[in-house]
Amino acid sequence: MDAARPGTPQDMAQPDGSWTVAATPDQVAVLRSEVTEFAEQAGLDARRLGDVRLAISEAATNAVLHAYRDRDPGQIRVHACTEGHTLTIVVEDDGFGPLPRPDSPGLGLGLPTIASVADAVELSAGGSAGARLLMRFSSAHAMH
Repeated sequence: MDAARPGTPQDMAQPDGSWTVAATPDQVAVLRSEVTEFAEQAGLDARRLGDVRLAISEAATNAVLHAYRDRDPGQIRVHACTEGHTLTIVVEDDGFGPLPRPDSPGLGLGLPTIASVADAVELSAGGSAGARLLMRFSSAHAMH
């Protein structure tokens, strides 16, 4: 008997998802697809899936653009887990850390965009320098 078969009610306590990819532009779409699929399996509705898709795209793009500038690309690590009706996604890199960057090649809209779609956002230094971005998304069932 396969108790962990997708689609069964006990599947809400799904195993955590973890991905490690190179911090290169082509991997942003890979993460977006994989993490969105994980969020869908966790029960998030279409609107929240759009929020997750946008947030993971911005977070991964930030790591690609900022974390490893002036050196070889490193890795982006993503961990996702569900607890009750909340999906938590952590994006980490081993780059320069969450420092302001006056010469930023982007518009500087990544974090405000993420903050506008996530229910909670925390940016901190990662375990081995780098940046650690934690994002939380509540499923529609927990919303009024």
